[in-house]
Amino acid sequence: MPPRHRTAALISLGCSKNLADSEDLVTALRSVDFRLTDTLGDADLVLVNTCGFIEGAKQESIDHIFKAADGRKPGAKLFVAGCLTERYLAELKDDIPEVDQWVTFKDYDRFPAVVREHFPDTPAHRLRHDQRSQLTPPHFAFLKIAEGCDNTCNFCAIPLFRGKHRSRPQEELVAQARTLGARGVKEINMISQHLDYYGQDLYGERRLPALVRAVAAAAPEAWIRLHYCYPNDFSDELIQAMAETANVVKYVDMPIQHASNRTLAAMGRRTTREQIEERLARIRAAMPEVVVRTTFIVGFPGERDEDFDELMAFARAQPFDSVGCFQYSDEDGTTAERMPRKVDAAVIKARHHAFMVQQRKLHKQRQKRWVGRELDVLVDAQRDFGEYACRHYGQASEVDAATLVRSDLAAIGAFTRVRVTGVKGYDLVAEPVRS
Repeated sequence: MPPRHRTAALISLGCSKNLADSEDLVTALRSVDFRLTDTLGDADLVLVNTCGFIEGAKQESIDHIFKAADGRKPGAKLFVAGCLTERYLAELKDDIPEVDQWVTFKDYDRFPAVVREHFPDTPAHRLRHDQRSQLTPPHFAFLKIAEGCDNTCNFCAIPLFRGKHRSRPQEELVAQARTLGARGVKEINMISQHLDYYGQDLYGERRLPALVRAVAAAAPEAWIRLHYCYPNDFSDELIQAMAETANVVKYVDMPIQHASNRTLAAMGRRTTREQIEERLARIRAAMPEVVVRTTFIVGFPGERDEDFDELMAFARAQPFDSVGCFQYSDEDGTTAERMPRKVDAAVIKARHHAFMVQQRKLHKQRQKRWVGRELDVLVDAQRDFGEYACRHYGQASEVDAATLVRSDLAAIGAFTRVRVTGVKGYDLVAEPVRS
């Protein structure tokens, strides 16, 4: 009788980059003969991949660690990886002795060996690159092109625990994209902390435009979507590559963070409002149908009323399609944590509320531009009462709204043609276009 495969349960928290790490860790588990299970109490090994970016994420991660410790079966091992582990390893070891293995980033490349330290009788196999695990739905995937960040934004702790920017070789990324395309993946999301810096460390020059073209050619039937391109590094070459490559969606995810030059300088952003406006104008000139998503922070230390007013005016002037706004909070170890002239929490909350009230009105007006248009959408999921959640090229998974279609459609994970008939909150409403 063949030996029983051991089982592992995964709890993956945080951002898409963390999910890509989870895919690598699950691939490593499969190489030592583990199989995933959805039932925590059945698992021989429970792996929690934590997020440690902001306070709420930290607490959520800790809560899941304790739930995993309490819910595992007798004798099961508890492994904890991710950003929380990297940031607070010493404190966590003292506070949560229930964890059997803390997995730091340097352990990722040797994760099969780490597992076998606890399960020494486990056989090891070498998996081909095309056998890499995919934890997203079959029709879309993340392609993590680099790790770490060389930016020194004063509010951000990511470089403190993720380290310096480290690009993955282009040939490896193109091969992975080709595998995803061959699997039938319809959307490949290129991600990293600093997408536009790709190649500088590895090749001595920025190579994102060339990589975008190569990935698009390797998966010609898939949408290629770019996430997190900084305004000061969004080159003319990148704009040209996006504009000229048919299956690269005309979607720009640009974290701007503020519009006051005084606040941008205090944030350590290395850009000005004028430079941001110039980049946006060039992008829109090259891609008139581009969708632009951005994020802002209100309440940064020293932010005055006039700085906030400038941000509000900038948001009114720029036709953004999707906007996120965060309330500033101190992060351990950052420069901003040590800055004086902190903005009162009640003021931060009031500014955030005022910004979001304005943004809801702007978003509703902006959404009307889609009504009456025919669009290709990717069918994501079926909801209750025959309604389907879909996305057009300007709607990214998880971070943007959806296009809702109440009718029979093509299979989930397929492209289909719809006509937008209205707006429902942040979502669009559409009907199929019958051929």
